[in-house]
Amino acid sequence: MKSVFLGFLVTFLVVSFAFGQEKETESEEEFSPAIRVAIITGNSHVPNAFEGNKKVSIIPYWGFDVDYFVHPRWSFALQGDLKLQSFEVEHKGVLLERSYPFSLAAVAHYHFKRHWSVYLGPGWEFEKNESLFLWKLGTEYSFEITEKFEIALNLSYENKQEIYDSWNFGIAFNKRIWRKSN
Repeated sequence: MKSVFLGFLVTFLVVSFAFGQEKETESEEEFSPAIRVAIITGNSHVPNAFEGNKKVSIIPYWGFDVDYFVHPRWSFALQGDLKLQSFEVEHKGVLLERSYPFSLAAVAHYHFKRHWSVYLGPGWEFEKNESLFLWKLGTEYSFEITEKFEIALNLSYENKQEIYDSWNFGIAFNKRIWRKSN
């Protein structure tokens, strides 16, 4: 799985460099810090998940995201999600129960286009049986509806202590709630 994670990271870096050469629509002189919040609904693909005797691979989740924009190209965010199902994962022949796990990650976003960003950061998956450290890598593309409201598509990969991985796809409803006045 390390090779998948590294391949994913290298791809994002190459794409961000290629698209990052474009001229930014909002110059640094016009920029002012802002906070954006989001509610996310989505599905998580856990390749080695089981529920009882049946294999489950798609687990629904609800999530949130709070972004603080510090630069036209950079923001820092706190992302969380709650899986809406209990499941077990097999690791080295042992089943590990995951009962409605809640994940929280602190990520850095690089906005290489106005509506497209990549992000990476550490976090924790909290669960009553065993909490796990995780790394999260993802991308988000947003569609501006109004000046303060966007709908975004999210795709992320989470590696949980090399015990199990998940691919998450979600739809986010973003709203800017604050912008520093100049």
